[in-house]
Amino acid sequence: MNYPLVGSAIVEHSGGLNNLRHVTNCMTRVRMTLADPAKVNIQALKGIEGVLGVVEDDTLQVIVGPGKSSKVATAINELLASGSQPPPQSDVEQKAALAREKSRKPTRTKAVLKHIANIFVPILPPLIAAGILMGLNNVLVNSAASYALTHAIAASGELSPAQVVLDQRHLLGLSQFLDIVSKALFSFLAIYTGVTTAREFNGNAIMGGLLGAITIAPQLPLLGLLPGQGGLIGVIFCVWLMCVLEKQVRRVVPDILDVVLTPTIVLTVMAGALLFAIMPVAGMVSNGILHSLNGLLATGGLAAGFVLASLFPFLISLGLHHGLFPIHLEMINATGHAPLFAIQIMSNAGMVGAATAVLLLTRDPVMKKIAKGAIPTSILAVGEPTIFGVNIPAGFAFITGSIGAGFGGMMVVLLGVSTNGVGAAGLSALPLIADGKYLQYIFAWLTGCLAAFVLTYITGKLRKYDRESV
Repeated sequence: MNYPLVGSAIVEHSGGLNNLRHVTNCMTRVRMTLADPAKVNIQALKGIEGVLGVVEDDTLQVIVGPGKSSKVATAINELLASGSQPPPQSDVEQKAALAREKSRKPTRTKAVLKHIANIFVPILPPLIAAGILMGLNNVLVNSAASYALTHAIAASGELSPAQVVLDQRHLLGLSQFLDIVSKALFSFLAIYTGVTTAREFNGNAIMGGLLGAITIAPQLPLLGLLPGQGGLIGVIFCVWLMCVLEKQVRRVVPDILDVVLTPTIVLTVMAGALLFAIMPVAGMVSNGILHSLNGLLATGGLAAGFVLASLFPFLISLGLHHGLFPIHLEMINATGHAPLFAIQIMSNAGMVGAATAVLLLTRDPVMKKIAKGAIPTSILAVGEPTIFGVNIPAGFAFITGSIGAGFGGMMVVLLGVSTNGVGAAGLSALPLIADGKYLQYIFAWLTGCLAAFVLTYITGKLRKYDRESV
């Protein structure tokens, strides 16, 4: 991809440089805050070579795929840095902009999910990296533990039987390295979440991280609390309150005393609220959510796996799947596993299977070209390229792909597949699979992919999709 060329084309069809207020990116999308959304040419954006789809939300989201989104966003920001700044708006323009913004005001639920997504999107890249390193270490340790058990190898000094085997294989140092790096993220995730939450709500980032650190302090049992009690739900709520309180305190504290009094008052009040109210209550809420989900998976069985996996493509297409990150991470903190995430990534299998069927059915050379680029990307990592580039444009393929994903979810439940981390899907999820059930995961993924392919291919034939003119 010619990133400067694609960036320039996106700017042109988004109303020009003067229409861009802020440009950033997530894993697969370039996200742009616009001065006037009416100036955007959606069809022209979709027609840019390399663009897989466009989502209109509170920000304009142009999907270009993993790895490419950051480079295209950088190219656009370079244009912004060298170009002219937006001129000041007239009163008429300001009133028109306010009217547009009011008409597009999101619902409360959507706003909450957007905030959660913004909190976790910055953590996502290191989260994926740490999850993969943890998965690789689990492969080493599980293999060594199995060998030690079958060969009756005993512990030696401070080394466990598995570590003795790793030492004999000259892999102990590598295993310890992987363990340290991966745990540096998962062990202190509450701190990172506190920082990003404070930034999302325009508070002091370090203060947010400090409150997150309090929730994992080893001295908490002295107060009758457990480290991590209330989890990330408690951290997010506490830091949000901190941002609200900080603004209120700053209004009444004299400027000359602000740098001393404001942080002292805010920290004292919020630390007390966190330890004696938020953590106990959030702990009950968190436990209730986890027990409900585990109960659903335990009692709902295959049906629960089918329904949940079938729904995830819709959540991903709306960008609402980020709202589940706190739940996945809470399940990992509480049980060491995230079975719901294993079901979620079956959406990837369904979308790949459906897109492959569309590739074979369609006579449209543009669709074939997009599908050939989107399918390998989705197999390796994320499903958005096939969702927005192939299946949603095809229409029926998104429905049949979602149903196919449901069959993958059934196999996940049947085979007891889970993950010990969260991250990307497809082959990238292999190192995240818990208990060494890599073959079971592949089988479940292939089941979802094959079911989606068959459903989409048959439906396409019945709908005469393969006969549509170019």
